[in-house]
Amino acid sequence: METANEIKSALKNIRYYSKQINELSKKQFERDFEIGHVTGMNPEPGSVRFDCLGAIGTATHWIETYCDNIEANVKGAESQDQKLRPLRARRN
Repeated sequence: METANEIKSALKNIRYYSKQINELSKKQFERDFEIGHVTGMNPEPGSVRFDCLGAIGTATHWIETYCDNIEANVKGAESQDQKLRPLRARRN
């Protein structure tokens, strides 16, 4: 499969940036939590903020699941190379 390496490279980049997003959302969550203890926090916006940061973390886990699925399907597609090529030769 000619594009397999490019797809794998793109997956590596997606995983890297997804991990970065997850770490940054955790960092912001912790900052907000610490500041809230010191200065106080308006409960309604604070709740929405924490919900949003939690949803970002959850989304990054889904991205990882989708990347796993793509990776498995690339392997499946690659495994068909040897079976696919002889068929082309027979048609000619």
